[in-house]
Amino acid sequence: MLPAAALGVWLVALSLQLADLGTAHFDARLLARGNRTVVRLHPVAWVVPLAALAIVALFLGLDWASRLLFEESDPLPAVVVGLGALVILVAAWLAVTVAATRPAADSYRALRDELVDVAGTRVQQERLDEMRSRLSAIDADRDRTPPAPDASTFAVALWVFRRPQRVLPPLAGVLLLVLVSIAAAENPGRGWTLAVAIVAVVLSTVLAIAGARASLVLLNAVRDTQVEYRAEVVHLLTEAEKISKKPVAGLGERVSRALQILREQQG
Repeated sequence: MLPAAALGVWLVALSLQLADLGTAHFDARLLARGNRTVVRLHPVAWVVPLAALAIVALFLGLDWASRLLFEESDPLPAVVVGLGALVILVAAWLAVTVAATRPAADSYRALRDELVDVAGTRVQQERLDEMRSRLSAIDADRDRTPPAPDASTFAVALWVFRRPQRVLPPLAGVLLLVLVSIAAAENPGRGWTLAVAIVAVVLSTVLAIAGARASLVLLNAVRDTQVEYRAEVVHLLTEAEKISKKPVAGLGERVSRALQILREQQG
C-alpha cells in the first residue's frame, strides 16, 4: 500500500515537473515571436498536477473510508476521512478555477498597442494622463519583482533549493526508493523495482535542474522584452503629447468668427 501511494505521489510530482518545463518553453517561444510580454502559462503550471493530486487524494481517501466503514463498527472515522477527501477536491477545484478565470494584468505591450492605434491623431490630455498612470502602475508592479539571476550552474542550483515545488519531486523519488527498498528486502523477487525507483530519482533530479534553467531563461527574456516595450511606450507617449499640444490650424479665426456672430445675434 505504501509503495503504491508513494508511486502515485511521485507521478503527480513528475507531472508538475513536465508542466513546469513545458510551459516555460511554450511561453518563451511566444515571447520570441512577439505574441506577449507577460508569461501566462508558466505561473499556473501547478494547475494540472494539483488537480491530479486532488484526484489521487480523493481515491485514497475513499478507499481508506471504505476500509474503515466495513472493518470498524464505528462509522464516524470513515465519514471524517471521506469528508476530508471531498474538501481537498473542492479546494483544488476552486484554486484551479481562480487561476483559469483570473483576468490578464496590464502590460507594456497592451499600452503600446493602444498608443499605436492613436498614433498621429490628437488625443485628449485626460487619456494621456491615464496612460501615464497606467505606465507608473506597471513600473511599480515590475519593480516589486526582483530580476532573475543569470542561468549559471550555481544560480540554477540555488533556484532549485529556494523553491519547494522543485525540491519536492526529487524528495518524492527518494521516498519511493526507500519504500521500494524495504519492500524488496522483504520480497527478494521484486528486486527490479529498485532499478525503477533509482531511475525515478535520477529523472526527477534532471527535470528539476532543466526546469529551473528554463524558468530563469524565460524570466530574463521577459525582463528584456519589457524594457524594449517600455522604451516604445515612453516614445509614443511623448509624441502623442506633442501632437495634443499643437495649436489647431485656423482655430483662432474660427473662434473670432464665432464670437462675431454671437455679438451680431445679441445686438
